[in-house]
Amino acid sequence: MVTNITETLAKFSAELKYEDVPENVVHEIKRLLLDLTGLALGSLELDKGRIAVELARKIGGKPEATILGTGEKVSAQEAAFANGELMHSMDYNAILPPMYIGPFVTPATLAIAESRKASGKTFILALTLANEMASRIGVSLGSFRSRSGAPIRSYGVGFDAFGAAIGAGKIMGFDREKMSDAMGLAGYFAPVPCHTKYMNTPNNGVMKFGAAGWTAQGGVTAAMLAEMGERGDRSVLDGDYGFWAMNGSQSCNWESITKNLGKDWNVLQGKYKSLPCDGAFQSPLIALMKLIEKNDLKPEEIKQVTVKVEALGLSPQFMSRTIENNVDASMSFPYNIAVVAHRIRVSPVWQARSTFERRDIIEFMEKVKFDVYPVAEESRRQEIEIEKKPYINRRPSLVEVAARGKLFTQDNEFVKWLSVETPGYSATDTDLIEKFKVNVENVLKGKRVQTAIDAIMNLEKIGDVNELIKTLVR
Repeated sequence: MVTNITETLAKFSAELKYEDVPENVVHEIKRLLLDLTGLALGSLELDKGRIAVELARKIGGKPEATILGTGEKVSAQEAAFANGELMHSMDYNAILPPMYIGPFVTPATLAIAESRKASGKTFILALTLANEMASRIGVSLGSFRSRSGAPIRSYGVGFDAFGAAIGAGKIMGFDREKMSDAMGLAGYFAPVPCHTKYMNTPNNGVMKFGAAGWTAQGGVTAAMLAEMGERGDRSVLDGDYGFWAMNGSQSCNWESITKNLGKDWNVLQGKYKSLPCDGAFQSPLIALMKLIEKNDLKPEEIKQVTVKVEALGLSPQFMSRTIENNVDASMSFPYNIAVVAHRIRVSPVWQARSTFERRDIIEFMEKVKFDVYPVAEESRRQEIEIEKKPYINRRPSLVEVAARGKLFTQDNEFVKWLSVETPGYSATDTDLIEKFKVNVENVLKGKRVQTAIDAIMNLEKIGDVNELIKTLVR
């Protein structure tokens, strides 16, 4: 039985200094922040983001931190909630091992950094810890699928609660004991492991497989309570009854939590999304884009689209053809095929009500059929079961389009920005900057866009995070 994990992470988090963080890690944290803030601004008019902002306004509280894009200040807890929901709204954010982390931990850290007038360096340090600690704890719990490909009955992203509390606690200057208290409280605040339930229940609202806003808000609350002297469970990660058991996990890989801590950085394994939808969709969507462009196919010419993809892409959640909100749009495979067939520009418009209520797109979804692609399943088996990689690099897919009395076919093997092991497929700084520009174009105008980019990419030079916040509002 391992009994010192909580203390080890709390001590490391309390003692880490900005100078201890390698330059490439600092740079990656800024890239992650650029991506997330762009997504927050791009989600202001989408269902999930809009409702979260309305709730934060209604609850209000002491004006401590800003709802991104709006310039309105609410309590730190409510800002963390609203910004978390905004960042997670489009399912367009980066993936760190083992899953999504940024939208859950960044809003808590940002809210406290703004309210405490932290420097850019302090904010970077806290964000580094928030992402790294959540990732290490999350990896120890395993994946949402077994190596054979079967879904794990109990899986969730509650591990992000620790990152949210640690990031906030670092801004507050916590020592080892207070950091342990914040972690202990956060572990008890963590949401239930609802990922598998979500994936098997189509059209179940906008909370998705994990509530980013609620988790971020909980992280702020945990840190504030610890600062006020409330004791948390200082053994929350440890032993036979630790968080892994609380989370319903089958086991815990203790070594992955602390191995080479401060030397190897999980945050450097981040993968970004080039399309605003689930990662399982992206390979066939890219194939369809290539096929349509090469043959100049019009949607009205297309009689049927057959998509052959990895079995994960055929989960019940993904097969829904009923779109009631922007989250349904991000999670519906037939819908995203229809959007690509109609050549909708890659932007938040993919999930706008004006798009998913279009009659032609709704009708096109009925033309789409799916099947498991044996090549993809063999590739997954090779990489996950045999090579024992932590994630899939190759994502083979095949798209067949019946049009003009012919059958057009296009396969695809690697995914832009997700197949990071393959040269030429990682997201460059220029790629992420262009993505940011598209996402914020309805919020930031003219020179303000470049001002925001410069503030983020030179964050270590900022003396007060409020200077950054001012660049991210209308």
